Amino acid sequence: MLTEFLQDQAALYASGSMNEREREQFELVLEFHDELREFAVGMTEVSAALTVATRSAADPAPSPGLKARIAGLIAGRAQHVTPEGLVVSGPDRLVQWVNPTFSAMCGYSLDELRGKNLGPILQGAKTDPEVAARMRSAVHEYRPCKETILNYHKNGTPYWVEVAITPILDGEGQPIWLVARERELTDRVAA
Repeated sequence: MLTEFLQDQAALYASGSMNEREREQFELVLEFHDELREFAVGMTEVSAALTVATRSAADPAPSPGLKARIAGLIAGRAQHVTPEGLVVSGPDRLVQWVNPTFSAMCGYSLDELRGKNLGPILQGAKTDPEVAARMRSAVHEYRPCKETILNYHKNGTPYWVEVAITPILDGEGQPIWLVARERELTDRVAA
């Protein structure tokens, strides 16, 4: 179910009224919230239709060169994106959703992780306790953090990962979700 707050956020997103940080956070939510993603796509289509319908014949059209440059930038950007593992937890800090990239990275499926706290599952003997404590503190205080930590795959193999945690808050500043973006550091040798 879409709350009024999420519908309002989709309208702001579709209209281009969000700042860069707000847009980035909203796009994180769109990664896992299918109903919201469909709603936002519909809002974006309506917004585009209104823009085209209200465009005056006297308004200058974008040049073919500009369109080609933008298309080239979009195509180039997609080629350089490293897939990130995504983990979504509720305000209770328990896993609600993970994407396939995260499952491949750590070896655990969504069914194995749903309703659980990730720290005790992924951290092990050589995980830096100070880094883990900083992350835990940020999560409990619903504030963003970015850390590099040694985690352990389901099969016991250690791997380094860069984790960026973003709290998603409602209009009153109350937490709705915590979204962790994780990127395995394959060039760093696990101890």
